[in-house]
Amino acid sequence: MSGIEYYSGFEVVLAAMEVEKNGHRFYSTMAQKATSELARELFSWLAQDEVEHLRRLKALEASFKESALFDGVEELLPYLRRFADQEIFPSAERLEAVLQQPESERAAMDLAIAAEDRFAAYFAKAAEHARDPDGRAAFAWLAGEERRHAALLRERQARLAKR
Repeated sequence: MSGIEYYSGFEVVLAAMEVEKNGHRFYSTMAQKATSELARELFSWLAQDEVEHLRRLKALEASFKESALFDGVEELLPYLRRFADQEIFPSAERLEAVLQQPESERAAMDLAIAAEDRFAAYFAKAAEHARDPDGRAAFAWLAGEERRHAALLRERQARLAKR
């Protein structure tokens, strides 16, 4: 997450979109592989919520386009995808390894909680550094959404532990 202070609002939105795509992949995979109804329902809901976040970010993208540091967005996307893969949600390979463990749902929830906490911190920092008031408000909203996801995951994880 280092270096966010050098990102334009446009770059933050693009990076966030890549992370949301990874989040959707992660939660969709977990929903398919979950063995308990509680976990399957939670992961399905989170996958859909990531789609809603992506929709909101897509709407923000146009308003931040003028803050792009350069025209070659195609050159930036591979970096942003690597950022999204390495910094927030675990890679598909790491998720597969976790799914092979006993207690895989709890381990996946641990990964998801850590990812949501990191993404909330990312958006909170983006909100602090956004120059545009609308961007600040949007990033603050997204930070709150990610904190809400983490809290929901913790609550469901505690319920699973009681079983």
